[in-house]
Amino acid sequence: MIALQRKDLVEQLQRVADNQATSAEVLLNNAVSEFLENIALRKIQDETVAFERMHGQLVTQYLGEYVAVHNGMVIDHDADVRTLHLRMRAKFGQMPILLRHVTEAVNLPPLVVRSPKLTVTDL
Repeated sequence: MIALQRKDLVEQLQRVADNQATSAEVLLNNAVSEFLENIALRKIQDETVAFERMHGQLVTQYLGEYVAVHNGMVIDHDADVRTLHLRMRAKFGQMPILLRHVTEAVNLPPLVVRSPKLTVTDL
């Protein structure tokens, strides 16, 4: 179990929850969820920069395949994106890992991140 250690934060959270007619737990879960989504988005953006930086090398090694980029490095590749995705989930769980198709095009399509947003409405 994780608990807030700072009494002032607990009190502030409770005041806001009372003001919004909800529970402190709901507010806290929503705040942590949003925080984690932002971290994941920043990581994917950083991995995209690494992918673009390595693009020339990737074309010579993995043209036509999908690569998995984690911590700025290619950690795996496969011709089938689903197979690669399943391997990454098995190895890293829900850790955000960039999966991109290696093509000759330098200008890649815009990145779209899809993620289900779960909101706790009642505890």
